[in-house]
Amino acid sequence: MYELEISDIGMLILRIAIAYIYLHGFYMIGSTKLRRAIGRQRTSILFRGLEKTDYFNFLTYFSHCSALFMMGMGSILILTGLSIKLGALLLIIFTIPAIIVHKRESVKSRILADKIMEYSDSQTHDDITLLANFSHAGHRSSGNKNYMLLAVNIYLFLMDNSVSFF
Repeated sequence: MYELEISDIGMLILRIAIAYIYLHGFYMIGSTKLRRAIGRQRTSILFRGLEKTDYFNFLTYFSHCSALFMMGMGSILILTGLSIKLGALLLIIFTIPAIIVHKRESVKSRILADKIMEYSDSQTHDDITLLANFSHAGHRSSGNKNYMLLAVNIYLFLMDNSVSFF
């Protein structure tokens, strides 16, 4: 019979936490039609420069659906222990573009604020600046979170043994 060690319990807690983070993200991105539309719009930032091509909508839709699949399947594989390496690989593949999206959104928030301030009165400039700063900081913070998740997923991918629920 297999005896659990403290490190095995810690690994199980880590896997549950990672699975929760990504499954919650999966739900928040894919649970309603509006959330999926917002997710596709956010995904489209990966393909800037291709907006005027025929492939833009296809790439955005395919990438968004692929991201949802990778988040859901990777989380379940890690949570159950069926294939931690494959689950971690799927989450790594998802997380790298997510970092890029957050980086580009943080830059875009400042650009949009400058555009809006061009057409608004001076009374609202402080509010617009504050809103843009919050958006910028939020996306930078989310990008940093994704770097940490990437590191954990790389660890899960490279580790040589694990404890599964089954």
